[in-house]
Amino acid sequence: MEQVNLGSVIEQAITKFSQNRIGDKPPIFVTASPALIPIPWHDRSAKEFVRMFLYEALQTNDPDATIEVTLRKKRELKDLNAFVGIQPSCWVQLRVAGKGLKVMEHSIQELFNDVDYRCEEWVGVEDSGARLGIFAPSDKPGLKIVFCLESSRNILKCDLLLPVFETLPFPCPGDESRHATPRT
Repeated sequence: MEQVNLGSVIEQAITKFSQNRIGDKPPIFVTASPALIPIPWHDRSAKEFVRMFLYEALQTNDPDATIEVTLRKKRELKDLNAFVGIQPSCWVQLRVAGKGLKVMEHSIQELFNDVDYRCEEWVGVEDSGARLGIFAPSDKPGLKIVFCLESSRNILKCDLLLPVFETLPFPCPGDESRHATPRT
């Protein structure tokens, strides 16, 4: 079990981007909830995905377009819980938004593949600019990450939703006492 400090991961990704990108860089505004504490995660996958996703989004962004990065806790997302089929105690939302973002479904899927998560499905509503992707590791079906792409008024919003569980929905190697059955 690893405690993931997403604020630090965001800071490191922005620092690396600032050092590596040659030429003009887009203005970046970061807002993080002060009450957000490190989240428990079964491995490094959430940390690595956030790091790679932010770096990719920053690298491909138009240098003249502002990027907003927001990190906050969502207490309850009832409709999403029912749709995804998990019952976390809360969700942590990372939003990256801007007019210059060039993020696509296939690049998101590739980043998730890099951390051994597979796409269960992408869903959307006809005549809507929103698409929702559900990703899970093949060895832990009770754990899912949700990614939403929404385009409106030339602004692309990318939301990564990480479930936070009080007890894990799957056994952790060497710690069978923390096993909980996922609620459906």
